[in-house]
Amino acid sequence: MVNLILKFSGFSIVLLLLSPYTYGAEEDEALPILLDAESSSFDQKTETVVFQGLQITQGDIVIRSDEAVASGLDFDRSEWRFDGNVRISVGSTNIVASSADLTFEAHKLVVVNLQGNPAEFEDLSDSRMQPIRGSANLLSYHKEDNTLRMTKEARLSEGSNDISGCDLIYNLDQEKLTSGSSECGTPLFITIVPPADGVTPEPSPLQ
Repeated sequence: MVNLILKFSGFSIVLLLLSPYTYGAEEDEALPILLDAESSSFDQKTETVVFQGLQITQGDIVIRSDEAVASGLDFDRSEWRFDGNVRISVGSTNIVASSADLTFEAHKLVVVNLQGNPAEFEDLSDSRMQPIRGSANLLSYHKEDNTLRMTKEARLSEGSNDISGCDLIYNLDQEKLTSGSSECGTPLFITIVPPADGVTPEPSPLQ
């Protein structure tokens, strides 16, 4: 582990699946899950549910794709595969990918593994003058700690400042970047472009 932490200055089906918990309660309690799809069908051969034009919403997380296949609608434990124009919004962060695998446990989204060429995200937080952008062939969103892990040709930038490597972890709450494994064989590159003369920049995330 490299010790590096950087601070970053139609037909529609609508199903409301209520968990055993109360909406808007404590953070460790599950929120309602809303499914909105253009159409759905049950594949008897694979015993899976197939959706077209699906959107899933839970709290501030919104997930969309052209098609999705689910192992079942029991969100106590279910696996989902999203394909085609995958779009995920988490608060001020937007993620795009070609496909994604999702896991729900105890009526909560646990992890999303996204693939793309590359998969990309953009953090449009109002606390920053410029958005933070990142990309990698593989992106993993972990709900519990609200982080995005970028692996395989990972890259993150804010304005003209740029970081690239093989394993980077971005915390969406703290706007911090941490390097992951140092055993992937790809060095970490950091590029910092000085501000133009007479310009007082916002504090750099790389300082």
